[in-house]
Amino acid sequence: MTWDDRQARDHVVRTETLLTSLSALSDPAARDRATEAAQALVALYGECLARVMALAGADTARAVADDELVGHLLLVHGLHPEPAEARIRTALAGLRGLGEAELVAVEGASARVRVRARGCGSSGETLRTAVQEAVAWAAPEIERVEIEEAAAAAVEPPLIPVEALSRGGTRTGGARS
Repeated sequence: MTWDDRQARDHVVRTETLLTSLSALSDPAARDRATEAAQALVALYGECLARVMALAGADTARAVADDELVGHLLLVHGLHPEPAEARIRTALAGLRGLGEAELVAVEGASARVRVRARGCGSSGETLRTAVQEAVAWAAPEIERVEIEEAAAAAVEPPLIPVEALSRGGTRTGGARS
């Protein structure tokens, strides 16, 4: 059975719901056993996936990681061939319509991003929210995103011709007296 992307997303949501519901089981022994079984299955599939990725060449590994569902599974198991920095930069590039977002650094589980919004203050909040979401999607291993506002670009004062400063200078729109 092959799923299209919508079916895969629906199944991911259902799986997450089922796994979350394990904590609601009233019998602690059953809850622990079900959780342990789910963890063992995830670990087994992770090991299988690691072996497949070890056999794949670099081009194949990147192609496999480009698939949305498989790419996130690789992230879950720490097997994604592309480093977090590169994934974050790619995700931030997709936000250009909202403003500028530049990855400054990734240190451990933290990322620092410099932003410069376009337009009003609400667009700044929209950009900050979009940055948080983009980083979480591209690099779920990043636990904290620090956002710093870029300094506003210095505005050059308009140049006034020297002759306009003198009393006898030419005036715009009128004759010289």
